[in-house]
Formats: sequence, structure tokens, C-alpha cells
Amino acid sequence: MDIVSFRYICKLLIRKYHLLDYIKSKSVFNLEAAKELINEHQYYAPSVHCSYYGCFQHIMSKLNSIGITYEIMDNDIANSKQDGVPTLYSNKYPIDLIIKEISKKSDLIYTKNVRDKIKKLKLFRVMSDYHNDQINEPKSTEALRLSHEIINLINKKI
Repeated sequence: MDIVSFRYICKLLIRKYHLLDYIKSKSVFNLEAAKELINEHQYYAPSVHCSYYGCFQHIMSKLNSIGITYEIMDNDIANSKQDGVPTLYSNKYPIDLIIKEISKKSDLIYTKNVRDKIKKLKLFRVMSDYHNDQINEPKSTEALRLSHEIINLINKKI
């Protein structure tokens, strides 16, 4: 095989790899679902859930794209047990990793801004999923806006 054919095959495999990033696809689907739930059905609480997980899945996909693969994250979490109790958690570890990566490429204020927005979005999700609180259109719209804002901030740095 000549070098041109080899490079061509490599490019095809890279494209295929990105097309098979199911977590990335789920992120897009969740964000679209959140928008649809708000605008077409007025299902505000489930839309917050979709907004949060669309953002979370984007974070996982972004980490995967820079070499912190899904397998690495899964193994880190599985191997983190101390006395049988995990020390890393699947719902927090990717967020910690993305904050660490952002901090390598930006100043403290930018990093804190991203971290605070993620915390706020997570609070909306916890309120929506677990609390006996009404989730109205402004709250659900704010969650979707925050999700997009976080994704944009991450994409600017990574």
C-alpha cells in the first residue's frame, strides 16, 4: 500500500470514528428534545433533564475527542474503589476532567465561569428531577440556554 492510499484510509477511519460517536449523537438528540419539549409540548421538567444530559454528553464526547476516551473514563471510575467504595463517580468525573482541561488553556476567571455554569445547570436538573418544585417555561428555557452556553465556552477552549 502506498502512502497516499494509507492516508486516505486513515481519513476514512477518522471520519467513521466521529460518525460512530454515539455519545455525541445523544448530546445533539437531547438538546433537540429539550427544545421540542419546551416549544411544542410545554413539558418543562423533562426538558431540563434533556438540557443537562445533552451538555453532560457533550462534555464526555469532547474529552473523548482529545484522548480521554470513554474507555479510559470507565476504567478510571471502575478502578477508583477504595475499600470497595468508588472514589470517582460517573456523574462527576467527566465534569472534573473537562474543568481541568479548560484550566490548562484559560485563566482562572474563565474556568470558574464554566464551573459555575455547570453547577447552576446541575442544580436545575436536581430541582427538576428530585424536588417537589414547579418547573416552568422560564426555568426550562434558562436550562437550555445554559447548556448551549457551556458547550460554546468549552468549544472555544478545547
